[in-house]
Amino acid sequence: MASQSSIFGSSVIPFRLTFLMWATFYLESLVGLPLVVFGIEPRTFHGLIGIFTAPLIHGDILHLISNSVPLLFLGSVLFFFYERIGGAVFFRAYFWTNILVWLFARPANHIGASGVVYALAFFLIFFGFFRRDFLSLFISAIILILYGGVFYGVLPSDPRVSWESHFAGGLVGIASAVTFSKEKRVN
Repeated sequence: MASQSSIFGSSVIPFRLTFLMWATFYLESLVGLPLVVFGIEPRTFHGLIGIFTAPLIHGDILHLISNSVPLLFLGSVLFFFYERIGGAVFFRAYFWTNILVWLFARPANHIGASGVVYALAFFLIFFGFFRRDFLSLFISAIILILYGGVFYGVLPSDPRVSWESHFAGGLVGIASAVTFSKEKRVN
């Protein structure tokens, strides 16, 4: 595997997840399987599978694209600049976000990778504020300029959108930023 200190190496994990998302969407379209049943259904035994599978499942092509682009970008930024902690942050973004959705979200079927995207965006925005070094603050400012609209996504609006995934991702991102800002070396 390539070193993550290269642009290519830093995009391996985000690319793999994005590839799985597209493969899942293609499989669902090709075979006609309703994979949406593998979303997160909060506080149900069946819904536990969604903790692992929900980020791979998307409602339509626009939903898939709107999660793929920021996932590739934010994930690559994370692994390029914060190589030492990138894996742990990405793991938290994926699993802890989905666990919180399963525990606390409204009864609905929650699918998509937006919770992961929100966790990565909130981490990258808040990490600089807690870390207070020039590079981290610069990254925070760039991500805030590009993705500052994520703050609106944590509020309930469209009942078809899982604002709970966005909110849980934001909490996980901020908690991870606080936790890892105390690390001596992050890259």
